[in-house]
Amino acid sequence: MVVLSKPAIEQYSSIRNCIPSTTFYPGIPIIDLSKPDSKNLIVKACEEFGFFKVINHGVPLEFITNLESEAIKFFSLPLSEKEKAGPPTPMGYGNKRIGPNGDIGWVEYLLLTTNPDSCSHKFLSVLGVNPEMFRSALNDYILAVKKMTCEVLELMADGLKIPTSNVFSKLLKDEKSDSVFRLNHYPPCPDFQTLKDSNMVGFGEHTDPQIISVLRSNNASGLQISLRNGSWISVPPDQNSFFFLVGDSLQVMTNGRFQSVRHRVLTNSLKSRVSMIFFGGPPLSEKIAPLPALMKGETSLYKEFTWLEYKTSAYNTKLADNRLGHFERIAAS
Repeated sequence: MVVLSKPAIEQYSSIRNCIPSTTFYPGIPIIDLSKPDSKNLIVKACEEFGFFKVINHGVPLEFITNLESEAIKFFSLPLSEKEKAGPPTPMGYGNKRIGPNGDIGWVEYLLLTTNPDSCSHKFLSVLGVNPEMFRSALNDYILAVKKMTCEVLELMADGLKIPTSNVFSKLLKDEKSDSVFRLNHYPPCPDFQTLKDSNMVGFGEHTDPQIISVLRSNNASGLQISLRNGSWISVPPDQNSFFFLVGDSLQVMTNGRFQSVRHRVLTNSLKSRVSMIFFGGPPLSEKIAPLPALMKGETSLYKEFTWLEYKTSAYNTKLADNRLGHFERIAAS
């Protein structure tokens, strides 16, 4: 169990209620990267769930545990110290407030770019006597997860029978890739047992705007995804595996064959949840549109846009909004 300092929890006193987790869903797709049929299973999982778990991923356990340890050290600092790394603009430290449009949650977080030099002096100054340990742990983890993510995206392209297998991965490998990285901490919710009619969550329902999101958490529960029928299911935690989530940009690039998965995080009274998310994004100038290799005479469901245009639009919406709605082509009546 991860137990963080009391000050990291007291700062949430203005948020009073949280939603408990429910029974775990047993049917989450599992992709074993060591198996030859993984590319077809990835496509099937993306079509049916927009979500899957990856095992035998090749990311060293040491990189995972080192970064989690550094994250716990940071989130255990007094609030006054952590706030020296904020406010988020949008990078940096934030708590309770998620974005600029009124969304709040039972969460504190660090949002960083994936550039090796992304840790600013402002941020490093609050990390104690050895900030290089944090920087080293962060870079080792991001490089390993990015490599694994690109392998999965290339398997996905092969499974889709796209002639150019790096059609997705090249966008993440581009030196101008606008990928970001997020560390979230969800403290135990003290009012968990007194819950009545509340819709407060750790992180409200949303889709991710990027191409793909890769999430790893400790063994605390909380992650839920929405099925195609609108029902919510709880994902069993697995600290040794990674969870992949289809993003809005990938939905557009596949012309809706894959759909971005709506997800949220609930809280509980017993354990802190610490999660790490790599958001694989394209360069800001990249044009996002359905791939010709997947169209086969179909009509595009989406207007073409640059990643910068979509990112800007998404930043001006609330979490639960349908961000792609502004970019959908309206069929002629």
